[in-house]
Amino acid sequence: MFFRFLTGVCGILLFASVLLPVTVVAQETRFVSPSISVGVRRGQGTEFKIIKLVKDGDQVEFLSENGDWAKVKVGTATGWMPARFLSTKAPPFKLVNILRSKNEELSKANSTLNLQLAELKDLQNNTGNDLSTCIAHRDEAQSSFQKLKDATADVVAINNKLAATETEIKEVRSMLSTVQKKNNELEQKETVSWFLAGGGVLFLGWLIGLITGRSKRKRTSLM
Repeated sequence: MFFRFLTGVCGILLFASVLLPVTVVAQETRFVSPSISVGVRRGQGTEFKIIKLVKDGDQVEFLSENGDWAKVKVGTATGWMPARFLSTKAPPFKLVNILRSKNEELSKANSTLNLQLAELKDLQNNTGNDLSTCIAHRDEAQSSFQKLKDATADVVAINNKLAATETEIKEVRSMLSTVQKKNNELEQKETVSWFLAGGGVLFLGWLIGLITGRSKRKRTSLM
């Protein structure tokens, strides 16, 4: 008799669960917030078998809600549990754990950032040194170029001076050649003059001798 009564009650509950509207919501994470462990059952009622136990702070995947019962997924198991034991807010100790975990992640991220910052500083220093070296090479190249430019200007000036000197030498040679020609002409004229002068002296001597000889002859004949 009791078994029939229990079977009838289960049938009524199942029929009611089919007729009653089931609230379906988007999947979300909720936290178990009882003071003791709560069983996740196969159906909506304490008469259904417990398939999973959840304790305070456990995370479950909330699937839907039907009256006082909520359909959840725990790991690979899916079942029903009293909705009053679910909360969208994590319990304080869970928040502490979450914050501690976040703090550890932030500490690791901070350490990684510090390492990256140190690497960037080293890279900046190396880049600065390389830049200083490049600037020094550039200044040296500019100085060498300026010296070469000045030397080239000096070479051009020297070449111009050499060309002017060669022109002056040609002019001097031309003048020297003219002077030599004139000197030769003067030497020739002086030779002729000396020759004529010598001839004149000889002629004058001969003439004087001739006159003197005639004078002596006349004196002798008079005596």
